[in-house]
Amino acid sequence: MYAEVLISINTLINFSLLSFSNKMGSFHQKSWRLWISAFLGGVSIVLFGGNFFSIVVTFIFMTTIAFGLNRSNWLLAAANILIGALFAGGLLTVIQPLLANASWYVFVVIAGSVLVFSLSGVKKNWFRINLTAIKDSYMGQVTISLFQKEFQLTSYSDTGNLCIEPLSGKPVHFISAEKMKSFIPLELWNYLHSFEGNSTEEFQDIPLPFRSQLRLIRLQTVQKQSTWAIGIKVDHIRLKTTTEQSLGPCYVVLTKNSTHFPHQSDVILHASTLFS
Repeated sequence: MYAEVLISINTLINFSLLSFSNKMGSFHQKSWRLWISAFLGGVSIVLFGGNFFSIVVTFIFMTTIAFGLNRSNWLLAAANILIGALFAGGLLTVIQPLLANASWYVFVVIAGSVLVFSLSGVKKNWFRINLTAIKDSYMGQVTISLFQKEFQLTSYSDTGNLCIEPLSGKPVHFISAEKMKSFIPLELWNYLHSFEGNSTEEFQDIPLPFRSQLRLIRLQTVQKQSTWAIGIKVDHIRLKTTTEQSLGPCYVVLTKNSTHFPHQSDVILHASTLFS
C-alpha cells in the first residue's frame, strides 16, 4: 500500500509539472501522453529511489516520453519543468508543516490542489508579462484547410484574444464570415448565419453531417455579457510572417461583423500564436 501511495503522489506531481510545461511552451501534447509519462516517472522514482542519478535519469526519460526527441522542444520543455519544480518545491516545503498530522489522502488532496492552482497562476501571469513585452499586433497570412478546401487570409495575432474551447483547451480564432462564405457548405452556412447565440438550444439544430466538427463556445463581450458561438474544428493551419510555421489544432468562429477587425485583417488569431 505504501508503494502505491508514493507512486500516486509522484504521478500527480509529475503530471502537474508536465502540464505546466505543456501550457508554457504551447506544445499541445495530449493529456494521455502526459499521464503515461507522469506515471512511468512516478514508478521509476519508487523503484530506483530518490538519489541524484535516478532523479536525473527519470527526468530525462519522463520529459522525452512527454515531449519527444526534438532537441529544441526538449530543452524548452525541460526548462519549463525545472522552473515549475523549483516553485512547487518551495511551495510544498512551506505547507508541509501545516499538514504534518494530516492523513496521506488529505495531504494529497490539499497539496495537489495548491500545486495545480499555483502553477496555473504562474503560467497565467507569465503569459501576460510576455504579451506586454512584445508588440501589440502581429500581421501575417494564414493558410487554412477546411472542408477539403484550402484558402489564404490576412491575419492579426491579438494579445486580447485568450479564448479557448473549454473541453480541449484548444485556442479559438475569429474569422470574417463574409470571407468564409464561399468555403462553407451551404447547409452549414445557413445554420451558422442564422445562429444568434442567445441560448444553447439553437445548438441542437446543427446539421447532422457536421456535428463532429462543431463545438459550442461561450464568449464574453467587452460589456461583460455572455453569448454563445459555434466553433469549427480545424486540424491544419499554417501561419506565415517572417517565417512559416504550422499551428496546433484549433477552433475558428465566424464573425458576422468584422468591420472592426484590426488593420482590415480577415482573421483574429489567438494570442498564443505569438509564441508558437
